[in-house]
Amino acid sequence: MHEVKLPQLGQSVEEASIVRWLKSEGDSVAKGEPLLAVQTDKAEIECESPASGTLRKILVATDIIVPVMTVIALVGGPDEALPDLAKFGTGGSSVTKQDGAPKEHTPEAATPLPHSPMSAASAGAVSPRARRRADALHLDPGVIAGSGVGGRVMEADVLSHAESAGPASPTAKRTAQQSGIDISTVAGSGPRGKIMKKDVAASKIAAVPVPARESRRVALTPMRKIIAKRMADSKFTAPHYYVTIEVDMANAVQLRKTLAWKPSYNDIVMRATAVALQQFPGVNARWHDDAIEEVGAVNLGFAVALPTGLIVPVVRDAQAKSLQEISVDCKALTERARTGKLLPDDYAGNTFTISNLGGFGVDHFTAIINQPDSAILAVGQMKDRVVVIEGGMHIRPIMKLTLSSDHRVIDGALAAQFMGHLKELLEQAQL
Repeated sequence: MHEVKLPQLGQSVEEASIVRWLKSEGDSVAKGEPLLAVQTDKAEIECESPASGTLRKILVATDIIVPVMTVIALVGGPDEALPDLAKFGTGGSSVTKQDGAPKEHTPEAATPLPHSPMSAASAGAVSPRARRRADALHLDPGVIAGSGVGGRVMEADVLSHAESAGPASPTAKRTAQQSGIDISTVAGSGPRGKIMKKDVAASKIAAVPVPARESRRVALTPMRKIIAKRMADSKFTAPHYYVTIEVDMANAVQLRKTLAWKPSYNDIVMRATAVALQQFPGVNARWHDDAIEEVGAVNLGFAVALPTGLIVPVVRDAQAKSLQEISVDCKALTERARTGKLLPDDYAGNTFTISNLGGFGVDHFTAIINQPDSAILAVGQMKDRVVVIEGGMHIRPIMKLTLSSDHRVIDGALAAQFMGHLKELLEQAQL
């Protein structure tokens, strides 16, 4: 009988909770096959089975915080006798402390729920391919029933939903998505019942007023707890101040057009930031009670929004990487973050962080410093604006960047010089 233990998920991770079991008791499992998903204080991670056989007993239920290396399940032969479960806890239960009090969980509580389709809104999980397909079809994945593990919405679910919705014009789909209307409930007035924009508008007007939802308490996840603590600590210990610049991205746009591969504009900002930080090591720095440490390597963190919160993967040694290498790293880290496959070392060791809300249509915002960094760069959307150049009116793609700095480490003049150099690099596309 093989003991399945909650694995050591990184040097800084001491405990975690099981988000879901991917197998039920009695299911066959192969060595190396995903067996469960766990939630650390920062990320959701899939864990593999250490042995092949039958999942004989689940010892720890979901949403229970347990220390790493705790025995959480038993894998063995289908008819192999179970050992004495008392050594794993009373009757095979898991006892842990939450909110300062011990709680006992019976074996029945450890039985996972069946993998039945459920709303993506309640599961909060959409595969990357499904999300891209839904965006292309102008569909809201939140109204699509998922058939994947734990109700995860898959690409096939999106296609099936699109077929059931019937023909609709692209404008109608986009309007329905923006209005939060399930287009499959809209009657079409166009040729052969095609759904037009006016049909979606009429459906919105005719919709029965929805009563206010009942108030509810949402339990804090480990990720939300750590976000709350670290952001509060940062805001109330580091004296923040803000410097904003406007950047003409015309040359950066032209540079991107000339490349066979297409980096995102965030990749371009990250590359320029890495170069600028090499010139201004005082910004790539950390506060200590008796000194300021100027860190040699530029480890760029970039914020990725998840249904459960926010995580910051890190591109290490960004100062030594080309634009293409940074772009490849960012894509891989983002994919692993959204599929719950980041390892703890993937989101540790940052020296400077970039937060980009441009994709959400945000022009300008200020961000809270992600300690132990001493600064964070907030990136708004690139937007065509009328500017005056040498007395003439021109339309240029302008991006607003705001640096939040810890005044204990970075003085205003240093922040201004750094932002001026970053502006120059981006406007000249010296990447």
